[in-house]
Amino acid sequence: MVANPPRDLVKRRVNGILALIGLISAGLYALLALRYPLSPGLRIPRAGWADLVDASWASVAYHVAIYGGLTLLYTLALHLLLRSIDSGLARRVIVVLGWLMCSGILLAVVPSGESHDVFDYAFRGQMMVELGANPLTDIPDQYSREPYYRYVAWRSHVDTYGPVWEITSAGTAALLREILPVTGLSRTPSPGCPESPASCRTLIAYITGYRLLAIGLTGCSAWLIAGMVRRNRPHLVVSALAAWLWSPLLLISTAVGAHNDALMLSLLLLMLWLLQRRRWFPALLVIVLAIHVKLTAIIMIPVVVLWLVRRCGCWRTLGLVTAATATGLLLSWLLYAPFGGWNSLPRMLNERAAFLSNSPWQVLREILISWRNWPTETARQVVVRLSLVLYAVGAVLLSLWMLDFRPRRWKAAPPPDWNDDRLLWHAVMGVSFLYLLIGSFWFQHWYLMLALAPAALLPDSRLTRWFLPWLGFGALSANVVGAFAPASMLRGQARVGFFALIVLMIWAPMLIAYGTYLAAVAARRFDSASR
Repeated sequence: MVANPPRDLVKRRVNGILALIGLISAGLYALLALRYPLSPGLRIPRAGWADLVDASWASVAYHVAIYGGLTLLYTLALHLLLRSIDSGLARRVIVVLGWLMCSGILLAVVPSGESHDVFDYAFRGQMMVELGANPLTDIPDQYSREPYYRYVAWRSHVDTYGPVWEITSAGTAALLREILPVTGLSRTPSPGCPESPASCRTLIAYITGYRLLAIGLTGCSAWLIAGMVRRNRPHLVVSALAAWLWSPLLLISTAVGAHNDALMLSLLLLMLWLLQRRRWFPALLVIVLAIHVKLTAIIMIPVVVLWLVRRCGCWRTLGLVTAATATGLLLSWLLYAPFGGWNSLPRMLNERAAFLSNSPWQVLREILISWRNWPTETARQVVVRLSLVLYAVGAVLLSLWMLDFRPRRWKAAPPPDWNDDRLLWHAVMGVSFLYLLIGSFWFQHWYLMLALAPAALLPDSRLTRWFLPWLGFGALSANVVGAFAPASMLRGQARVGFFALIVLMIWAPMLIAYGTYLAAVAARRFDSASR
């Protein structure tokens, strides 16, 4: 009997360890499912994490410890994959099956604590399909007698999303309407949940439908990521898939929260896929579609335009942008026409800009109001406009710098394995982080997927392997702490300290990881110099 070569043995060991990491991660997600089960969790409309368990700091520690364990396992898996490069079928199967297993377990977690967005999706989808309402002009308060109204978070506001999402949501709700009778469930049972068990089962079906949509879009994004990395550096395909699919932040935001960012990100990744293949005009039209899911996608315009200038020259870029703008305006008009046209935009923009959350701008607003006695509306307008202006200027300058539009004396020699694809992906990741840091006055943990998508294309970067996972841990943990915080921390001048604490919790783990990295680099240099 011939012994296996050592290299094959190492691959099998790595595959075994990787599978074990996936199983342990699934076990930790199962702890969340046991702690916050879906059906019992729906008994309290608009509940948070603290409403579903003992509202104590021990519960916070338990929950945060699960997130910490998942983050450690995730970084270990990325490190392991980069130490033992292999793009074989077995390893790809392990990564994909691990993602599907963890996603399936998280379907059993009640979404209330993560966010209430999925309840809004389901209710507004039913508004369109069952009631013929327009979510961009009509508000849930107009339909307060409908089932599941009590679960809606944004009752007196029009929807904040674009027509591409509304069409997708209506399609999801229409599909569920056809499927539910086949499964023996009523489409809109009365009375609503939680009074009626049948109504709760229907609500679970709607929640699951939107979650499966987010999971499916995540899989489409994984296919695009694999295609781009395979064309660029094929040996890193499995690492890229793991960086995307195994991220605790992504799994919780899609399989639990069902956030429609999954649709926006799949379109942004499709744009990068097209840019890689030099399909310039279709790529510009795809970013128009992404903007019509969520306006957040507009932050990519500076880096995309400058990338076209770099690859096509100024005059051809001008022609492409002009043609795409004209076509995009026509497409926008057609998309908005069934929803009341562009007249629905001003109200949506004004209502969204009224809210600040989990950002340094929220802290600044509270300081201006509580310590400087500014009028509330004046303070809000100042910080919102300041954040937008700073981001717009910073995004242009950062894009110019990262795409190498700089004076010759400031240009550095690129690494030996550098190429144009990586240059673009780094720039996209850079402007995403800039938006999260200074452009987003309304910050939620799932917004980090905007940076995770380009980071997954660069699985060997330190940011992907070390810094971004711990930023995700901080954001998820801050969400838990915010849910369990006593009401006294949200009153008076204590609000400033509480909001500052939340911002610190979001960013501190990544800063600690970065500081640890710098200390390790300094120690290695000191050892080398002392020899």
